[in-house]
Amino acid sequence: MSISALPLSALKHTDCQGVRFILTDFDDTLTWEGRLPVETLQALVQLEADGIKVIPVTGGCAGWSDMMARTLPVDGVITEGGACFIRRMADRHLTYSFWRDESEMRAEQARILTQVNPVLIQFPRLRLARDQAYRLTDVAIDYAQDVKPAAVADKDACLAALSKMGLNAKASSIHINVCSEGYDKFSMAQRVLSEVYGLSEAQQQKQVLYVGDAPNDESMFARFPLSVGVANIAQHLQNMQHRPRYQTMQPGGLGFAELTGVILSSRQS
Repeated sequence: MSISALPLSALKHTDCQGVRFILTDFDDTLTWEGRLPVETLQALVQLEADGIKVIPVTGGCAGWSDMMARTLPVDGVITEGGACFIRRMADRHLTYSFWRDESEMRAEQARILTQVNPVLIQFPRLRLARDQAYRLTDVAIDYAQDVKPAAVADKDACLAALSKMGLNAKASSIHINVCSEGYDKFSMAQRVLSEVYGLSEAQQQKQVLYVGDAPNDESMFARFPLSVGVANIAQHLQNMQHRPRYQTMQPGGLGFAELTGVILSSRQS
C-alpha cells in the first residue's frame, strides 16, 4: 500500500496567510537534478518581496551555505545539519553562530573523521564528500552526489555500521552526515526562531512552514504542523516515522515554486 501526504489543495488559506517564515531543505528541495531551477529563484524573490523570510536548513557544508547566504534572497542558512546559523545582516555582512563553542566542535569533527575513515574501507563505492574540506563541524559521506549510480545498498549498510559504533549518522538524499550528539535541524531552528527572531513556541507553530524531501527532515516534520514534502519524498515515506502533512505534485525546486504559488495566492485573496 502506498503512503502519501495530503495534497497542497488541502492546505487552508488561513494557515498560509499566517506564514512569516519558510524553513526549507536545500538539495532536492530547492534544487532539482543538481540545478537551481529558474522557477525556484523566482519563488524566493517573490517570497522576500512579500515579507516572508526564507531560511534554508541544510546538511550542506558551511562553505556552500556561506555562498547561499551571500547570493540568494534568504535571511540566513542553518548549515551542517543544525551545527551553525549563518545570518545575513542588514548591511549584508555575515555572522556565524555555532551550536557549541566552535573550537570544541572542530575537535569533535576531527575525532569523528578518524572513526569514519576505517569504515569507508569496507565500502569501496562510498567516499568522503568532495566538500569535506569546506565543512566546519561534521563528516559527509557521498553515496549519490558524485557516486553514480547511487550506492543505496552500501549507504544502508554503512549507516548500520556507523550506528553500531555509536556515531550520530543520518542520510540525506545524497550524503550520510556524521556529527556529534546534542543537536539536529530542529534544535537549531528552534534556537534561531526564538533567540534571533523572538518567536514563542506557540508562534512558531503558526508562523513557520517547513519544506523537505528526505528522512533527515523528520525532526522538522515532527514538530512543525505546517510541513510540506516535495514530490520526490514519496520514495522515502514508507520508511519514515514522521512524515510531512502536505505534499507537492512537482519534485524538488519545482515543488517549492508550486508551494510558493499556493501561499502567495492565498495571501492576496
